Amino acid sequence: MQSPAALNWELWNLRALDPMADAAALAELHRKRANCSTFENEAMQGIARGERRHLEPGRRFLQSHPELAAGLVVSMHVGPYQFLPEPFLAAGISPVILLDRRAYEHLGPRAGRLRQMLGYQVEPEWLPVAGNSFVRQLVSAVRAGRPVLVYLDGNGGLGGSTQTRAQGLTYRLPGRAIRVRTGIARLACRLGCPVHPVTVRWTADGGLVWHKEPSQRWSRTDDPDRVAQLLFDWVFHEVISTPEQWFFWEMLKDSYACFTAHSLRRQTLPPDVRRDFARAFRICLARGAHTVRVILTKEAEVWPGDVLVDLTDDRFFTAEGLTETQLDSLRDGGATLVELADRWGKQWVSFHGLRLCLLQMARLGGR
Repeated sequence: MQSPAALNWELWNLRALDPMADAAALAELHRKRANCSTFENEAMQGIARGERRHLEPGRRFLQSHPELAAGLVVSMHVGPYQFLPEPFLAAGISPVILLDRRAYEHLGPRAGRLRQMLGYQVEPEWLPVAGNSFVRQLVSAVRAGRPVLVYLDGNGGLGGSTQTRAQGLTYRLPGRAIRVRTGIARLACRLGCPVHPVTVRWTADGGLVWHKEPSQRWSRTDDPDRVAQLLFDWVFHEVISTPEQWFFWEMLKDSYACFTAHSLRRQTLPPDVRRDFARAFRICLARGAHTVRVILTKEAEVWPGDVLVDLTDDRFFTAEGLTETQLDSLRDGGATLVELADRWGKQWVSFHGLRLCLLQMARLGGR
């Protein structure tokens, strides 16, 4: 059973794609996602028994699109995305798969089990985004005419999600803005290689359908930011069409523009007002700790990643170590300063109690 805060966090993420989504829409997404997980388990069990019906659509798809054997094959974590390399391996082609280490820890073992079950003569070349050599390796693979598979919604790279938020291109979703990486777009422009957008999805009865958009080719004269915009337009068109089949919601959680360091640390009151209130807070703590309470005035929660959320006004701050359990002690009428100090320590009250008031998420009040 998920906590109310966890469900609010999920619903807030869903509203980035569908601003009108409600709790019922989230519950329906969970139901459909469970169906997809069932389809995946059944498919893997069937493959282990020697069945090939889930693999044949992809193999026919590659046969009908031989151009996929060279260039950048871009996709996303939609449907049975781990099947993307399978048609290449079945055809004796070793694809290069670009991904970050976290994704490799998830996808690598799955792909390895699939390869062992099917006894391929070739294996994929995993290319983690790490160090300074992976770009040279990727360029060499493309120039050698090998297919390079890229999951665009991984949205990572050197520096991880922190660097994505700090330096990425701002991309506007229906509900809010995120930051996206432009590295693949820059690479496509630099190399002038074909870019093939491909997806694979579950059907309503548990089958697989593969789809390819027209291949694109850009050059050094194209604007990489514009190319990145076009690529992510395609990604989110696909994601929004079947959000229950998207299995990388971490992209949103990691890349919201409002979670940049500058946004999270912004001040809400003028310096002189902050000084006056801090002085008044210290006086209350010294002289009225038994009667003065800290009372939440906004619907506030702490979300993963040390994010303090003001759900009332849609504001975000670093939690600075504040926990959801500690916020609970301020709900339902609040607690006195001395009660908070007894439970969490006087230093906690001096910092977090004051900070919540300065952020205009709580106030001091009497009995």
